[in-house]
Amino acid sequence: MTELLMMALFLLVVLIGYALGRRVGHVAGMREGRILSHIELREESLRKGVCPICDKSYLQ
Repeated sequence: MTELLMMALFLLVVLIGYALGRRVGHVAGMREGRILSHIELREESLRKGVCPICDKSYLQ
């Protein structure tokens, strides 16, 4: 009986750890993705020489 309780407790701890790690990883990934998207948009606009909002050309 004690072994069954210990195994159930172990599984519960592992599942809680997995759920928390997944949530933290998802939040961190979303944050990193937002930062990267801004950098990539800026890089693309500088490479093309055109503003992505108003289509004004940087290069004349």
